[in-house]
Parts: sequence; C-alpha cells; structure tokens
Amino acid sequence: MKMSKFKQFMVAVSFLVFASGANASIINFIDLTENPTTGLGESAWNPLGLTVAGINLTITGNATNDDDNEQFAYLDWGNAGLGVCKDASNTGAHNGSSSNLCAPSSDDNITDFEFLTFVFDTKVRIDNFWFNNNHDGGFDSGDQVNINGGLYDVATGYAGGANGIGSFIVAADTDFNVAFANEQFYVSAMEFSTEDIPSSVGVPEPASIFLLGLGLLGLGAARRIRVL
Repeated sequence: MKMSKFKQFMVAVSFLVFASGANASIINFIDLTENPTTGLGESAWNPLGLTVAGINLTITGNATNDDDNEQFAYLDWGNAGLGVCKDASNTGAHNGSSSNLCAPSSDDNITDFEFLTFVFDTKVRIDNFWFNNNHDGGFDSGDQVNINGGLYDVATGYAGGANGIGSFIVAADTDFNVAFANEQFYVSAMEFSTEDIPSSVGVPEPASIFLLGLGLLGLGAARRIRVL
C-alpha cells in the first residue's frame, strides 16, 4: 500500500562536506547513512532535504511506471548509499536503521523505470558522481547510467572512485534526474560547486523530455532480480 507523503526534513550535512575548491562540496551518501554519530541510518524519505554549505537540496525518488509517480529516496545501509524505494514499512521518515525500511528490502536501489530528482535552490555545477553496484555483483563493461537524458558509462568492478562524469550546469529550482539505463545502481556521492559557472551554458533538458526518453528506454529493458 502506498504510504502518504512524508513531511520534508531539512538535514544539515556540514559533516559530509569536504573542501575540493573554494566553493565546491561533496555529499557522501554512504556516510550520510552509516556514520555512527551523525548518520541518519537506513531510512526512506519523501523528500530528502539537505542543506549543504548554505545551499538547499531536495531529493525525491520517482518511477515512470508508477500511476502516481510517488517513490521514496532511500538511504541504504551496507556500503550502498542513495537509491529508490517504492513502499516503506512506516508512515513517517525517521532517523535510525530500523524505523522506516524499504518493503521488500530488495527494492532499495535504482532499477527499471526508476530515477532520482535533485533540485537545488541555487544555480550549481555538478562536477562528478560516484556510483556503485556493491549489492548486486559490481559493474561490468558497458554498464551505463542515464543522467538527465544522456547515457554515461560507469566504472567497471566495485566502483569506489570517481567515475569521471561531469560537468552539468543546473539552474536554481530545476529538476536534474539520475536514472536507470541498463544496470541497477546506488549513488555513492556527488560533488558540486557554485563558482566559475558560465552564464551562457544552457540548463538541463525539461523534465517532460527526460521522462519521455526514460519511458521509451524502459520499454526495452528486462527486469533484473536483485541478488540478496
């Protein structure tokens, strides 16, 4: 049964921000989940609201094959990070590893038809993403991720380093989507900056175009079973 929308929580994540430039920040979603003193624990959020270096970021889970398009952004324990979950075990977002879990537990990564939407309240440049497939055998050559309508190769093996994917200019209050292409995955971390952003660079494609392309792509994708 679909859970009601969660109240938005704005979570200060200054402990996850690492300097990589004058105005650059990295959000480590694995640490956001598992840090023993400041982590949120395994939990479902709709939406997940973060405040990073004074910039508000809202993350929602979505799916093109869901009638009401409502999913949860999901923080998954076990060296995973950020995924998408359709149904959760409780009606509120909670801090803790047993309060609001994905049901079933195997539906917590990003797979067929699913995507995450990132919305910043300030214009930013996303400089990099880190992805992993640590719960499902790792990545193979040819595995890809859909980033705002474009297909990008991910690293092979158990990805722990930067995938070399970027840069993307994202306008304030504009949807930026990371979606399934041909292999399920989690988002380990992302790096973004507010400095040296060219004013002439275009913003991401409209969400309607992205959703159309994702839907067409999903028609040809076979559902993969998660290995526990």
